[in-house]
Amino acid sequence: MRKREYSLIGICVLLVAALALVLFRNSTHKTNPKLSGSTMGTSYTIQIAERVSIKKLNALLPMIEAELAEVNRQMSTWDPESEISRFNHSDSTDPISVSEPFAEVVRRALELSKESNGTFDPTLEPLLTLWGFSSESTTSEVPSEEEILKAKALTGWHKISVPSTSSLQKSEPQISLDLGAIAKGYGVDAVSNLLLENGFKNWYVEIGGELQVYGKNSKGEPWKIGVQYPSPTAEFDRLKGTLQISSGALATSGDYRNYIEEDGQIFSHILDPRTGRSVHSTTASVSVYAPDCTLADGMATGLFVMGPEEGLAWVEQTPNVEALFLLRGEKGEIIEKFSSGFLAATGYIPLPEDKSR
Repeated sequence: MRKREYSLIGICVLLVAALALVLFRNSTHKTNPKLSGSTMGTSYTIQIAERVSIKKLNALLPMIEAELAEVNRQMSTWDPESEISRFNHSDSTDPISVSEPFAEVVRRALELSKESNGTFDPTLEPLLTLWGFSSESTTSEVPSEEEILKAKALTGWHKISVPSTSSLQKSEPQISLDLGAIAKGYGVDAVSNLLLENGFKNWYVEIGGELQVYGKNSKGEPWKIGVQYPSPTAEFDRLKGTLQISSGALATSGDYRNYIEEDGQIFSHILDPRTGRSVHSTTASVSVYAPDCTLADGMATGLFVMGPEEGLAWVEQTPNVEALFLLRGEKGEIIEKFSSGFLAATGYIPLPEDKSR
């Protein structure tokens, strides 16, 4: 056999070996994996913009599921055995032992209540139940003023305290908690921290529309996040604009998804703690960009209740937080109002109104 033939055979052997190695690596690794599932009465999505071993992914998924299950075990009012349910149904005014993460979320919720002058309030469970927006609700209709005043008397964030890192206390036996306006954000943070602890550097975590990102997307670019057009007509794929961010959290509160309708009027699930009634204003949605999703989630609700003038003043006083208000104009158009640093921090690009709709 000639020397040249030996060389060709050698090259072919090397190519086959290289191909086999590539095929083997592809069978043991996954590029840009996406994980999804159900939690907190909604869904979650995780995208990792890296090449990850199947072994590492198989170990990661149970950790994520366990983390989210623990958040539910602590803070879900839909679970009668959860810590929040047991706290709510307790008549004791003595300190009640709870998990440290649960106590920390309540502490942050009360902090936001104070900073927002009560427009964010984690004790609205009686009012949410009355309006038909909670796990305890049996009807879904607009209540009377007398019913609202009666339920409102059972609320008040100042009636809850956190006496230690692992206990909560109520000053009135009937006071109860609903953390629906902040727990999803905490869940996003919990999963995000899990990804960081396991060495992932490029990822996206979303639970029920609240999200946090880190690093770059699969194209090596900042993550592109859509801001939904606030429409109650199921146009959920329509965007008002897009953000381009490499780190941080985004949460949105809007009146166009969860509501009841009576006599042609829409009543949003977002209640004003000061009146006990559904918020009626020109505000359609508020998106908050913050360092963590717990903060972004809670602030978005408080800002929606406040409205743009008072709300943007609060944002300007809060370090590392920016916000976008989408307001309904007199002719039905959507008007954008930003905090002073929103555009620079998020790379927000508005999309033009579609006049044909």
